[in-house]
Amino acid sequence: MIRVEHVTVEGEGRKILDDVSFQVKSGETKVVLGPSGAGKSSLLKIILGLWKPTAGAVFIDGMEITHLSERALNPIRRRTAMVFQGNALFDSLTVAENVGYFLQEHSTMSAAEIYERVEDCLQFVNLPDTMNLLPEEISGGMKKRVAIARAIAFHPEIILYDEPTTGLDPINAKTITELIIKLKQERHATSIIVTHILRDAFAVGDSLAVMDNGNIVFDGSPEELLACELPFIQNFLSEIREEARLILHEQR
Repeated sequence: MIRVEHVTVEGEGRKILDDVSFQVKSGETKVVLGPSGAGKSSLLKIILGLWKPTAGAVFIDGMEITHLSERALNPIRRRTAMVFQGNALFDSLTVAENVGYFLQEHSTMSAAEIYERVEDCLQFVNLPDTMNLLPEEISGGMKKRVAIARAIAFHPEIILYDEPTTGLDPINAKTITELIIKLKQERHATSIIVTHILRDAFAVGDSLAVMDNGNIVFDGSPEELLACELPFIQNFLSEIREEARLILHEQR
């Protein structure tokens, strides 16, 4: 579904991404881990076509998208949704208007069809009674769920998440990870999740890639990550190793 091949991005006199390669199979949830500044969010911008790499290529379903024009990228972007770290909701619009915004702007659906789709998306994230509320009237965890509802309004095949649980309390974070799993199970979404929160990564990831200084230093299954003996990985996992084992045991 998604293939990144030897992508390098240079900026401000340094390599933000350095010869990065990985792939995500259809229906898979890939988690990209690493400390702040490792280059994780830059990968999402490359996959969305917001940035052009200095070298390398990105393929979606076998089609190279790296050098496509904005117009040629539009059909690809309609298949792809992004859940931003800061939610990116419009403060002056209601929850329903936020969820339906891009449908109104970029679809031929009627007002009634959009209303029905918005209802369906908010029901999916368990927020059916928030349609007429403003973002300032709901909690941080609810805002994240609204952002997910908006992301799935186009029924995307690919969903990209940038730090989806950062800043949330454990209960709300668990709700978001459960939604990510639900989207995979019920809508067969192919997902890439960028995070530095190890608990969430082990809870949702089919495969995990670990980045450091713009490089991917590990790419494999959660079990393989736990068994990895690289010093950087050992240090990275030091505080969560036993909890990660319990999470994987419960899932299996």
